[in-house]
Amino acid sequence: MTARVAIFRKRLLSYSETFIADQGRFLPSYRPLFCGYRKDTSGFQLLHGSNTLLLDDFSGTPSLSKLMLRLRLGGARAWIDAIAERSPALLHAHFFNDGLDAVKLGKRLGIPVVTTVHGHDITKYENAVAQSKTNRRFFAEVDKIIAVSDFIAGQALARGCPEDKLIQHYIGIDLEKFAQQKNETAEPSLLFVGRLVEKKGCTYLLQAMEQLKTRFPGLSLTIIGEGELKSALQREAGERQLRVDFAGSADAAAIRQRLAQCWVFVAPSITAQSGDAEGLGMVFLEAQALQTPVVSFRSGGVVEAVAEGSSALLSDEKDVAGLAANIAELLDNSTLRHNMGASGRKRVEQYFDIRRQCARLESIYAELD
Repeated sequence: MTARVAIFRKRLLSYSETFIADQGRFLPSYRPLFCGYRKDTSGFQLLHGSNTLLLDDFSGTPSLSKLMLRLRLGGARAWIDAIAERSPALLHAHFFNDGLDAVKLGKRLGIPVVTTVHGHDITKYENAVAQSKTNRRFFAEVDKIIAVSDFIAGQALARGCPEDKLIQHYIGIDLEKFAQQKNETAEPSLLFVGRLVEKKGCTYLLQAMEQLKTRFPGLSLTIIGEGELKSALQREAGERQLRVDFAGSADAAAIRQRLAQCWVFVAPSITAQSGDAEGLGMVFLEAQALQTPVVSFRSGGVVEAVAEGSSALLSDEKDVAGLAANIAELLDNSTLRHNMGASGRKRVEQYFDIRRQCARLESIYAELD
């Protein structure tokens, strides 16, 4: 009989969390059951065709049910019974705060709990989990912590995760979605994809663009993403007289098309004042999968997502001159650009193929099942 894993996210599912849906979908043996408190309309369609169980559908007072669950006072019984009827062998939560609830749910179900930590949930200074009695209890009760990169593994250890409960495991991407040929635009073009927040470092890209605009008068930049800094970045681009298209949000297919067409993918991530840093950066994998070279900073897990000098050119955080020089080197040298693109594709095939990575994930599950 095929085993089942309950995959837990309090809100199912943000539009940016394709990686969670895909990881469940590509498990070779375990059958995924997606569980959560409520529907996130921005990305719930990512779970089309999957089995889902939402607390909102089982409780007339879901807020009270959640509170009782968190306080270990019972609650959410009909929802928990519905999960139990599917007989999951274990519970896999994503993000640290969801893990806090997942261990309580796992206790009620009597099954082991695994939690994947991804980035901001463990890197922000406000999440210095070793300082919290509640969070120390979580580390004592959770059965396994999966870190999406070595960088995140180090952050988890620094915040109190026991070494014997920690394992590093890359999630990976569905390479079959990234099979289209590279088809560069006629004029040199750059692409940025990400939330418009401090961590993503978009202002440094605009500063680099200003240094490059005389040398490359036809150079354009497309920025895909929304966020709190959008208005400020739009003003900055105007003041610097740059050719920048703020394209807003886009679906996965549109992003793949843009990645295949741009000359260089540039995402100069930094460590934010809050401590927030890139855990790995799935879009770095996607760019490489479409044979697009990457320019970024040496920040967080970026140095693991790409291979510096092979699939990417990196400089130190906030080094605008280095960022501009690396972009210029790739714009000037089509042979280098194409060779680095080909190396990037080989890299993701070797390390980030979601089918291979999901098979490895099941070996982690099997140790707890």
